Amino acid sequence: MDGNNTFPSVLDLDKFLTKHNSNFIWLLVATILSCGWIIYLTYYNSRNIGLILTLIINRLYKDGYIHIGSFSFSVLSGKVMFRDVYFINQDMSIRIQDGFLIFRWWKMYNPKQKQHDPKAETRLYVTVNGFEFHVYNRTDLYAQLQKTFGLEPTLIPPEKEEEEEKEQQEDDKNLESVNIKAESPDPASSWRSLIPVIKVNISTGHLAFGNHHLPQTLCVNFEDALLTYATKPPSSHLDQFMHIVKGSLENVRVMLVPSPRYLGLQNDEPPRLMGEGFVVMQSNDVDIYYYQDEPGLVPVEQESEEEAEMCSEDDKLQDLPPCWGLDIVCGKGTDFNYGPWADRQRDCLWKFFLPADYQAMKATELSQSGKPRQIQAFELRMNIIADATIDLLFTKNRETNAIHVNVGAGSYLEVNIPMTVGETGYSPTIKGQLLHVDATSSMQYRTLLEAEMLAFHVIASYPRVWNMPQTWQCEIEVYKATYHFIYAQKNFFTDLIKDWASDSAPDIYSFVPYSWTFKILFHQFEMLWAANQHNWVDCSTKQQENVYLAACGETLIIEFALPFNEFVPTTCNTCFSLKAEDTDMRISLPECHPSRYPLLTLAKDYQNVKLPPDMFMTGESHGPPPPKVNKPRWRNITHAEAGWVDCWSVPNFLLIIDYTWHPIYPQKADEQLKQSFSEMEESMLSALRPPESSSHATQPRHTSATSSKVYSRVPSDPSELPPDKLHVEMEMSPDSQIILYGPLLKALISIKAQMFND
Repeated sequence: MDGNNTFPSVLDLDKFLTKHNSNFIWLLVATILSCGWIIYLTYYNSRNIGLILTLIINRLYKDGYIHIGSFSFSVLSGKVMFRDVYFINQDMSIRIQDGFLIFRWWKMYNPKQKQHDPKAETRLYVTVNGFEFHVYNRTDLYAQLQKTFGLEPTLIPPEKEEEEEKEQQEDDKNLESVNIKAESPDPASSWRSLIPVIKVNISTGHLAFGNHHLPQTLCVNFEDALLTYATKPPSSHLDQFMHIVKGSLENVRVMLVPSPRYLGLQNDEPPRLMGEGFVVMQSNDVDIYYYQDEPGLVPVEQESEEEAEMCSEDDKLQDLPPCWGLDIVCGKGTDFNYGPWADRQRDCLWKFFLPADYQAMKATELSQSGKPRQIQAFELRMNIIADATIDLLFTKNRETNAIHVNVGAGSYLEVNIPMTVGETGYSPTIKGQLLHVDATSSMQYRTLLEAEMLAFHVIASYPRVWNMPQTWQCEIEVYKATYHFIYAQKNFFTDLIKDWASDSAPDIYSFVPYSWTFKILFHQFEMLWAANQHNWVDCSTKQQENVYLAACGETLIIEFALPFNEFVPTTCNTCFSLKAEDTDMRISLPECHPSRYPLLTLAKDYQNVKLPPDMFMTGESHGPPPPKVNKPRWRNITHAEAGWVDCWSVPNFLLIIDYTWHPIYPQKADEQLKQSFSEMEESMLSALRPPESSSHATQPRHTSATSSKVYSRVPSDPSELPPDKLHVEMEMSPDSQIILYGPLLKALISIKAQMFND
């Protein structure tokens, strides 16, 4: 070996191997095989294992297809890695781009640790990238509908259905033959003692509900989600434990996206597009808390009264049904968008995934002793802990109109959905409150409503028979509200109602009678009405030159009902009841008005003469009214310092409006398409032609029977239509006081002119 050369030559290496009974060829082969084995383990072993697992799992599992792109594990680190995993069946699909699972087997196991401790040590940690969950069908439900309606089973073969029924019957027999026992109190007997807490980290998640038969697909996207599963003691001592899943999600967005390869015609366009579709809800930070009690067994009824008296009151209070609910907390950057178009898409999705079977619901039987307890309802609660916005969007003539509402922190929404059916049906409820409400419209006069709090409560009553009358009750309470009204808002809200209402022809097969009952309560309110001449309103944001009338009061109750209990009625009737207490009317003139300062001078110099109350009891007294005791009342805008003048004071006011109108129903499109152009022209012009003689009356007409039925009952002259009826009753307390100013009379006349000119 040369001393100047550090590395040995080939000859030196061959001599060395020969001296030690070795061979260079075998060394080279071993090196190549080692490199090849390392490359195989690095790049191909996990893929081959995934292929083998895919073949084995799909050979054993027949209800779907499972694919595993690559799979590898490490015993030393307790780590399992996987890539390109997806599960597909006839109803849904789950896809995972890549991820890994770590089981910390080296952690000390203590079987005597505290049971159901959410703060226990985590042994299982899962990380997933690119998670997708898509629900596109409900085969079992539609197969059940085919069986209910007596249709040919095309979704599930009869043989497979019979096998499933036999398996279900065998399972039921096994359950009946085996005594069901609750979970053992020994914590070491459950897998949750080994894995009490599971943490899951999801990066870039996507949830979708829809398919190519629906115009829109509901999508839920989020970037990062950190979820933790654990158990804790149940809410009732009769249950076993409570499942809880809590976590936080970032950049959550709920959207309605056009379905790819949609088979129908897309004529209904969304009012607003943001990126891929219509954004229903978005928020930067969302925290969730899901909880569900694991039901225990119904206890055996106590035989003696002495044993019942021995039970403590705390145990009786804890005998509540198992809890099930979801709490959602929305943070900064929370926006909600809704409207008639979004509601139509919700109805379309609801009818597809939850189709009606038109069967009478059976009342839920009470659980007997020894059987699992029943969950009574699902509770959903959404809290907003930061300022948020709510947009109500609708379209008219392809132009987007909106009601924009800003709400403050502390607003919430609660939804209670019953899981059982009583003898009279079931009643879901919705309630909530919005704090610091500031609402504006897309009209030129943008200001609409300002309120400190708006609370609402909706109760729906569904009977067990699908086409029996339904009742809906809505109660709204508004505190310290200021409402800005102009008469043009009537058309604005009318367009909103028309866009929300269905324009399809009435159908007796899908008609369900229902009625809405509304009750709106205002506590400490102001209602401002722009009362300029010639229906002119200054819409500038600053220094508006408008004459305002304001009704200010302590209490205002508005009640009315909308009955829809009759199919295609000849007339519809609605009665509005408005009751106000301690109401004042005030007027304000702008700086440019010539009567502003004379009005302020008259109001300042006017003083009530203090006379004995007996002088006002006789009819001969013509003195001024007795002085009014000024009570401290809430005012937001109508302060006397800002130039508002009292004109009218009414302690009690009652207004009843009874309106009866003749509705006009849209005709069916197929009836109109059956007519030719000449037939339609003949039917429309027949009313304008002179009446025919008796001799010509016997001659056959060339119009179709369908067109005569459709158009004969609709007179062409509006004067021939039956009139609508409007009955108004107004009642005021006898101690009402009014001060007539000239500007007040002109403002009232201008308001009247606005109504008639509109």
